[in-house]
Amino acid sequence: MRSLTLFIHQNVENIAQIKCMFFCIAGALKPDNMTSLYKDEKGLIEDELQNNQTSGVITEDDERFQDQEKEFATLCNVDMLEEYSHLICGEVFHAEMTLISTENWCVLRDVIRPYNNMTVCLERLSNLIGCYYPNPTIQDFFLNIHSKYFLNCSKEEDLLVDAPQGMVIALTLIPVSLIPLLVYVVVWKSNVQE
Repeated sequence: MRSLTLFIHQNVENIAQIKCMFFCIAGALKPDNMTSLYKDEKGLIEDELQNNQTSGVITEDDERFQDQEKEFATLCNVDMLEEYSHLICGEVFHAEMTLISTENWCVLRDVIRPYNNMTVCLERLSNLIGCYYPNPTIQDFFLNIHSKYFLNCSKEEDLLVDAPQGMVIALTLIPVSLIPLLVYVVVWKSNVQE
């Protein structure tokens, strides 16, 4: 943790190097660029998951899941997380979003990749700084991003308009008034056959 802080503070002038630290590594781990090492690691992880040997992983079923906030609270540098989430992940997301036309910001197909990259970046940054993920700082960051880019993306659905009152009454009374008539016909038919 201390070495990461020292590394970041020494290299603040060159943010591009820090961004590359996240995204160059992430690019090498994408399935498109699969190396044999990645395939081997992937195979080991899949075997471990199938054999359920993930003892180091905290899941929701594990009661320790609820205590991770307390566990990481002593290590987390919230100010650094807030600063670098904007400098690193936010700037990259902004750069990717400027390549997308503003009319397409609400099209999930166009936005999903930059949004996913930002989410992965924030998760890695949180872990490097020693914070749990998600946390209130990251949640505020997401709210800020949504208010800037996705504010007008509410789902536009046609509002259902109520039918005119006269039509509703007519469509209700016609079937209801037919019931006594049909009962009378059934009773009359049964009396006629006897």
